[in-house]
Amino acid sequence: MKPDLEIAPPRGTGRTMPRREFLRALSVLVAAGATGQSFLAADYARADDQAAQFFPDGIKSGDPTPGGAVIWTRVATENAERVAVLWSVAEDALMQNVVRGGFRLVDASTGHNLHVKVRGLRPDRWYHYRFEVKGVGSVVGRLRTAPRTFSSPDHLRYAFASCQQRTQSHYVAHRAIANENVDFLLHLGDYIYASDSGTQTVEDYRGVYQRFHSNPELQALQAQVPLVAVWDDGEFYNGVDRTGDPQRLANARQAWFEAMPVMRNLTDRTYRSLRWGNLAEFMLLDTRQYRDPEVPANTTFAGLLDAQDTTIPPGEEMFEPGRTTLGSWQLAWLARRLARSRAQWKILGSSYDMAPWKLVDFDTPELRAADPDLQKNGGIYVSNEAWDDYQDERRRLMRFIERWKIANVLVSAGHTHFYKASNIQPDFDDINSPITAMEFVTGSMTADPLPTEIAPIELLQLAENIMLEANNPYLRHVDLLHQGYVVVDVTPEETIVKFRVIDTLDPTAEAQTRGHFRVVNGVPGIETLA
Repeated sequence: MKPDLEIAPPRGTGRTMPRREFLRALSVLVAAGATGQSFLAADYARADDQAAQFFPDGIKSGDPTPGGAVIWTRVATENAERVAVLWSVAEDALMQNVVRGGFRLVDASTGHNLHVKVRGLRPDRWYHYRFEVKGVGSVVGRLRTAPRTFSSPDHLRYAFASCQQRTQSHYVAHRAIANENVDFLLHLGDYIYASDSGTQTVEDYRGVYQRFHSNPELQALQAQVPLVAVWDDGEFYNGVDRTGDPQRLANARQAWFEAMPVMRNLTDRTYRSLRWGNLAEFMLLDTRQYRDPEVPANTTFAGLLDAQDTTIPPGEEMFEPGRTTLGSWQLAWLARRLARSRAQWKILGSSYDMAPWKLVDFDTPELRAADPDLQKNGGIYVSNEAWDDYQDERRRLMRFIERWKIANVLVSAGHTHFYKASNIQPDFDDINSPITAMEFVTGSMTADPLPTEIAPIELLQLAENIMLEANNPYLRHVDLLHQGYVVVDVTPEETIVKFRVIDTLDPTAEAQTRGHFRVVNGVPGIETLA
């Protein structure tokens, strides 16, 4: 039997295929290529308990293109048997007007995870899809196709988020995102939290994904909203970098590709580009797989935050030339994408924050004038194992953007569990250094620990004020208290960003805006609206 058979209305007819006709045509294909696949003759009545039995992890779509998207599910089975899965895509939620469909065989080699790269759809529209096994259908999900590559869409609305732990917190942020009417969710990693010591094998990692997938709010969100995913360290273990155990890293990568609506490739490369016509191009980065180890903390700030003092070893390593978070191949790829992009807005999806996060400044204009040998950009930084640990690479990237006059570069980032809005400059301690990118960082979707478990609210608010006032003109907003996500509206004229916060301990909570910003086309810098 062929592993995949696909049917669709004849090209050029411009029509859909009624579901009954679709099933009849598919049964002919199956009869011609296999025996014993009696599920096609079964009763297709749906039952929620049966759907949960066969599809306990829900369904997802993702990585939209002008002609299609990737759809995903996992089939539960008690043994290692191969299972035939029917998939179909329709223009309506009742799945009557089918436009694409086929069947796949899944087996234990992929943990019975199924990916279908749907092609041949019309650009810039919503479709519905479903999977069926032995006559039992999954819930119906939605997928989105992107606009044509060189079209000129007038609007894109997306959300981005990270850090969805399974704790005492509720998944209320997920429910709120599902109601935001976004085109997709950019998830920036920490989709799961593997155990640093206990998650080792492929089966271990698969089990963690299955535990996280069991959350009903997560399943409801991902059936409703397409997912564009990158990874952080939660998908591996805390602080992962290129020096980790090769087999464990391979196991974690395999489980991630199995569980995400992303097509795997021969090199396990996750950095990639997503176009939204000429309006926006997303450059999705892998900050983990190729990076050098972080520079460890060597002090604390106000008894609250681990920090790196650049005057105390090994803090000076933050400035070493050649240290990388992207690796040479990915950095070259990113430079080419930025230089060649025809999109009005260039949006980098980084699992951790790119802008500096300095707490105490040792490189003020006065100090620099008095000591010409002063360490450039020296100070005390939040220890966040982020781009501050790779300052030479960040500066070279910003210089490249400056030299090539690349406008409208935005960064969407996660990881910190705190909200931040920052301008980024090649030399952030030089007032005359140009703004080359603007970054927005989301808080966590759930909380562990709660900010108030770290310190009293008054002390956290004092820390916020210190960060904003401590000679950090590039830092426009910081919020150490709240969880939630970010919603971004992109138009040809401007990009509007809203920090949407929510009380993750209240199961009935609704999201509120606490941070409202604008970036005007062609004008470097973040404008604070509220």
